[in-house]
Amino acid sequence: MEAQPAGRWWDAVRVPTLIGERALSLLGGESGPVIEDTYGAVWYWLVPLGAAADWTLQRVLSEGAYVAVPPLDRTLGPGPHWRVPFTSDRCLTDAARLHTALLAAMTTVKHCQRCERLTADAVAVGDVHGASGAGRTFYACAACAPCFPRRRDPLAELAATRRALREGRA
Repeated sequence: MEAQPAGRWWDAVRVPTLIGERALSLLGGESGPVIEDTYGAVWYWLVPLGAAADWTLQRVLSEGAYVAVPPLDRTLGPGPHWRVPFTSDRCLTDAARLHTALLAAMTTVKHCQRCERLTADAVAVGDVHGASGAGRTFYACAACAPCFPRRRDPLAELAATRRALREGRA
């Protein structure tokens, strides 16, 4: 294992494992080399220098950062290994295709409000309504969802109260 400087020959895009798995399945054979780090639960895609410099959806490692690069023959964990091996015909991943795959993968994964892990089996546990715009839904993983109180919709409750007042039931 050798720490290689990002930003010299390539940049690296670091993503959580759950998103990485989904993105790789979307990319299929169009993916370039991918390093999986089972200790850190992250994946690294190697992309051309500067190709992902303006991204905000994932962490891009460039000049000043280092990536643990495994030997070419290390394709199994534990620890960093090649999930998609580096080959002469598969040098780097096309950044635009990776960006598209990551966006699609991120729509199927939510952040648990209780344990703070990413989950593909999210349960909506709460809503916050915006006064002048769209609100936000909060999610939990299936294991944490029972720890939240039953969902209440304050707008629905307000409408029910108004209806009850109009009908003389309040």
